[in-house]
Amino acid sequence: MTPVCPYCRTEINHADGEQTDCPGCSTPHHSDCFAENGGCTVFGCSHAPVDEPKIQLGSSDLATTGFASAVGTVMAPIHSAIAPPLPLSSDTTNTPPPPTPTPTPSSPYSQERYFLQPTPAEEYAEIEQKKSRVAFVLLGIFLGIFGAHNFYAGYMKKGVFQLCLTLFTCFYGAVISWIWALFEICTVNKDFDDVQFT
Repeated sequence: MTPVCPYCRTEINHADGEQTDCPGCSTPHHSDCFAENGGCTVFGCSHAPVDEPKIQLGSSDLATTGFASAVGTVMAPIHSAIAPPLPLSSDTTNTPPPPTPTPTPSSPYSQERYFLQPTPAEEYAEIEQKKSRVAFVLLGIFLGIFGAHNFYAGYMKKGVFQLCLTLFTCFYGAVISWIWALFEICTVNKDFDDVQFT
């Protein structure tokens, strides 16, 4: 049976005289394969090539040096191979300090200012909520029998009651609604939301 080289996985031809037997385990190899591998290919053989030294860390190393330094020890050879450290300049006396960043003014649309300042829609709504006392008085004088001043100020129940009193009595109750409206324009100075008239 023709032996097979464990390194290149091809048959060894005895006629060419290219076979080399391992002195440790007597495994046949091609002479070129044995030389290229630097020894026997069989794992655990005494004539196998010497592996590169590996970094080993025990629990005591991790306990004394800490996890971060242990990771740094493992990653140091890889980091030096990928990005070697730059040489430091010998003249460090005249090296200017790095410039300090100047603070930039906060944008009016930044997140803090957005939540602290009201939006234009909120300001407009706040202005709209304030009712005019002049408009309240004029509506009470001229349209008080229909409860228009109460509708304007947000007193919907009063306005509906005055409107019904006027319409359902065929305007006979309009006098009562108007006197009621005159009393309200003299005493009421806030709207339904308790906001002072402007």
